[in-house]
Parts: sequence; C-alpha cells; structure tokens
Amino acid sequence: MVLALPGCLARPLAWFCFICLAVATSFGWAAEGVTLSLAEALKIGEKTSPRLVAQGAALAAARELVPRAGELPDPKLRIGIDNLPVNGADRYRYDADFMTMRKIGVMQDFPNAEKRQLRGARAAHERDVEAANLAAQRAGVQREIALAWLELYFAQQARAPLVELVGELQLQLDTVSAAIASGRQNTTDALAMRGTAVAAQDRVIEQDRAIERARYALAAWLREDALRPLAGPPDTATFDHPPSALLANLHEHPDQRVYIEREALAKTDVALAANSKKPDWSLEVAYGQRGPAFDNMISVMVSFDLPWEAAKRQDRDIAAKRLLAEQAQAQVEEARRMHEAELRGLYADWQTAGLRIGRFDELLLPLARQRVSAALAAYRGGRGELGMVLETRRAETETRLGSLQTQLERARAWAKLNFLLPHEAQP
Repeated sequence: MVLALPGCLARPLAWFCFICLAVATSFGWAAEGVTLSLAEALKIGEKTSPRLVAQGAALAAARELVPRAGELPDPKLRIGIDNLPVNGADRYRYDADFMTMRKIGVMQDFPNAEKRQLRGARAAHERDVEAANLAAQRAGVQREIALAWLELYFAQQARAPLVELVGELQLQLDTVSAAIASGRQNTTDALAMRGTAVAAQDRVIEQDRAIERARYALAAWLREDALRPLAGPPDTATFDHPPSALLANLHEHPDQRVYIEREALAKTDVALAANSKKPDWSLEVAYGQRGPAFDNMISVMVSFDLPWEAAKRQDRDIAAKRLLAEQAQAQVEEARRMHEAELRGLYADWQTAGLRIGRFDELLLPLARQRVSAALAAYRGGRGELGMVLETRRAETETRLGSLQTQLERARAWAKLNFLLPHEAQP
C-alpha cells in the first residue's frame, strides 16, 4: 500500500530524508576508516600551504624581472622652446626672432654593455635566491607536517596502555570489593586500588588533551583532513636520503643554498659597483621649428658620464659592496658549520633512539611483563601483597609508555633528517 502525503508535507519530508542520507553517508565515511597516511598528509599540506603560495609568488615576481633587467631604459621625449625672448618688442614671441624655435626630440640612454649584462646576472641571482628560498620553505613545510603527524600518531598510541591499565584496575577493584564483602580482604587494599585507578583515569584525561593539541597542530596544515584516522607509521629505521650523503653534500642543504645564492648576489653587486667607473652615454636627436622667415633645424647631441673624483664616490661604493660580499661569505661558512653540527646531532639522536628501542623490545618490556606475571601469581597464591601487583602493573605501563616515547624521539630525528631535502609530491 502506498501512503499519499499532502503536498505541504511531501517537500519537507523529502528534505529530511536527504539530510538523513547525507549524515548517514558522512558517518559511513568515518566508519569505513578512510585513513590518512603521512604521504597523503604531506601532499595535502603542501598543496594548501599559504607559506608556499607566498614564496611561489615571490619566485614568479623575480622571474618576471630577469628578461627586463638587461634591457635599455625607455627613451625620453623632449618638447620645448629654445631661445625665447623675455624682453624687448618680441618678448614671449616664438615666431619673431630668428634664434627662437619650437623643439621636439627623442633622447636615449645607453648603459655600457657590461653593465647591462651584470644587471641581467643580478636579476638572475635574485631569482635563484627566491628559488632556493622556495626549496627551503618546501622542505620546512614537509618537516613540520611530518612532525605534527607523528606527534598525533604517538599521542594516540600512548593512550592505549593507559586505557588498558584503567580497565585492569577496575576489574581488580571489583574483585577486591567482593573479597572485602566476604571478609577475605581488608579495606586498605581497596582504598589503594581505588586511588591507583583514579590516578590512571586522570592520566587518560591528560593524554586526551595531548591528543587534541596534537590534532590542532596537524589541522593548522591540513584543516578538516586532520580529523581522519591515521594510517600506519612510516619506517623510521631507513631514510630516503642517507645522512652520510647529506653530510658529504652540505651545499645541497636547502637553507645552505639560500646563503650560497646570496653570496653570489653580493659578488655581482661588487662587479656592478666597479662598473660604475665606466661611463655610460646617451644620444639625443631633436627637430627645431623657427618662424616662417627662417629655416628649420635639426640637432644631434651625444653626452657621456664623467666619473669625477672616483675616490669620493665610486670607490666608496665599491668598498661597501665588497664588505657586504665578505659578510655573505662569512655567513655561508657559519651556516655550513651549524648545519653540519645539526645533522650530526640529529643522526646521533636517531641512532641512540634506535638502540634504546631495541633494548625496550628485547629486555625491558619482557622483564616488565614477567614481573607482573610473578606478582599476580604470588598474590593469587597468597604469598604476595596487592600493593606489589599494583606497582608492577604501573611499572609495566610506564615501560610501554617509555618505549613509545623513544619511538617518538627516533621518529622526530628521522623526520628532520628524511625531509631535510624537499620531496616531490607523489601523483
């Protein structure tokens, strides 16, 4: 049987069904677990980063100036009156005196060829500086996204041991409560158990706060995609770019490239300052119209710059540019030393964290589990105390958290080394 609805109800009901379907679809999307991998996070973050958009615009602007830098300046149109009388019977008349003429002409400045070439080279170096800045910004964005993703992943992983501890403590608390009711357990143990359970619940609340803060940090890069569940972590035991190769080729470090390109720009400025001693010249061609009784005239003028008293002007400019070039050279060397120290320190962090992870897996975690099993067996057999069980269980949880913290430390060092050079986005 088909139920016919009045027209006034059919349209609202249709909209209600549509909204319900959309909500169900969105919940289904979340339920299906469309996970967010680190590779996808990098791709999304790089595509939507305002920082990269800004630096890309700076690079595009610098590229636009390269072809224009070596061009001649625009010509100048000159219009005026020569030899206009200012007194006498013909004052202010332009058609009475034979020397007065209305004049129109064109003047063109000609910087010397070397100067034009150096201007083009300088613009190209400015473009290279912006390109190096873009590469450094890309690498920095990728590093920060990777660090934010890893922080969120390990914050979520650290919640599981705490939740398990709360669950186990609650079960033991129920057992102790039943034992107290039957007279087989004293209330001191129950109070100790309850205090431990409350403290564990507080740890879960604090960990939830850490998870939310980590998600907000990732959302600054990915917006709503940060709400998606995370996929499995990358292999932080291997690198796309071996640290030894990075150390051997520090000039490829994106930040180092910026300093290197700035040094090249400073050297070009020195050459331009030295070129100021070579005179430029200009050409002017003008047509002069006189009164009807007189012949018209054409004028051709050539002018040259005269670098007069270079010691007071050009030499000082050259000295200033040379000092700035020395500054840029010193900054290159300082950056190289700092980057080398940073790389070696990060590699040491990564190696040490790897050794500690091995110790957790092979020694500390198995030992903590054995202590819990032994304490539980002794307690159930009437040979141990509940306090020892609580202590060993808490110690096992702390060991698991310590293992996760060590994995996070290695992941941080891995991200900073692995994304030192920008990665090309995968299609």
